[in-house]
Amino acid sequence: MKNNNRASRVFALSLVLAFLLSACSGGETTPTEPANMTPPEDFTPVVSATGVVEPERWATLSFASGGQVTDLLISRGNTVAEGAILAQLGNVEQARAALSAAELELINARQALDDLYENAALHTARARLALANARDVLDDADYNWRVQQEGFRASDETIDEAEANLILAENEVDRAKDAYDRLSGRAEDDPARALALSNLSAARQHRDAIIRRLNWYKGEPTDIEQAILDAEVAEAEARVASTERDYEQVKDGPDPDAVELAEARLANAEAAVRAAEQSLSDRELRAAFAGTVSDVYIREGEFVAPGQPILVLADLENLVVETTDLNEIDVAQISVGNQATVTFDALPDVSLQGTVTYIAPKASEGTGVNYPVEVRLDEDLPESVRWGMTAFVDIELAE
Repeated sequence: MKNNNRASRVFALSLVLAFLLSACSGGETTPTEPANMTPPEDFTPVVSATGVVEPERWATLSFASGGQVTDLLISRGNTVAEGAILAQLGNVEQARAALSAAELELINARQALDDLYENAALHTARARLALANARDVLDDADYNWRVQQEGFRASDETIDEAEANLILAENEVDRAKDAYDRLSGRAEDDPARALALSNLSAARQHRDAIIRRLNWYKGEPTDIEQAILDAEVAEAEARVASTERDYEQVKDGPDPDAVELAEARLANAEAAVRAAEQSLSDRELRAAFAGTVSDVYIREGEFVAPGQPILVLADLENLVVETTDLNEIDVAQISVGNQATVTFDALPDVSLQGTVTYIAPKASEGTGVNYPVEVRLDEDLPESVRWGMTAFVDIELAE
């Protein structure tokens, strides 16, 4: 390829010399042997341009927030891996602690939401049991209210039986009193007198109990008793209503309100983690890609502003050549994929092959109408090829 380019240059020079010789001949008409203008068989037309060596990828890095640079972990010439921490601002530990706390809350929020769904069957069973118990309490309160109302405390048969028992009890009291009266004149420590008195007392107690029971059968609650009965029924009804609502909410799955609250908690935790991550990221300068630190603009301990250039990171393993003076006439003749030969002013013995990978759609600013064209080198670069070197590019034109 290098020989082809030299041949093309020789051929172009011969054309120029032939033109100059014919011009210098003046008016002489002496016939001359015509020059051989046939190009070499291996001639390949090219367009030539000057270029500059650049990394395929490079960037000027800066902090998103301002502060004091407390840790500068690199220096010029260091190679770093993608994601490596290059420099840090103050309060990094506080930012990391805040991120850890936010991540812990996120774990808890996710667990709470998962528990709602995983324990749905248990919550449903508990709600069903609570409803059954509440209904039992209401049944008891209703029954107690009914049986204490007038006319509902006992049946007619029960009342008739109680009245008959009262007659018998009165008769028993009369007989016990007669027996005691016959012995009442004896001394108080007389056993027969004591037994008669005990029998009389027992007969009276039995009669009084029957009277109280009969009176309750035929009576009605007092105002205070009725108020208590009404309150017990109302409380039981309210408990049933509450447990019914609880059961309706969970019978088909988790409580929608609880799910909504858990989801809101989870969303808030996720937002808190993102904010904490951003806060930490603003205090750490990380390598956006693997490369070499080419320039460092600050020193450890300096205060920097948001967006202030801190360092330049470049991928020096993958260099390209970008043309600087390819005019509009020449650029119109080339296409992406054309082959090119690259030589260097500083390295006369180095000649590399490359491929056109990019043609700018717009002319660059500056003198003349020039279009930057990128040539990716197909060969391993010698260590002597460096960023910023001047290069000469011969781009082959398609036949």
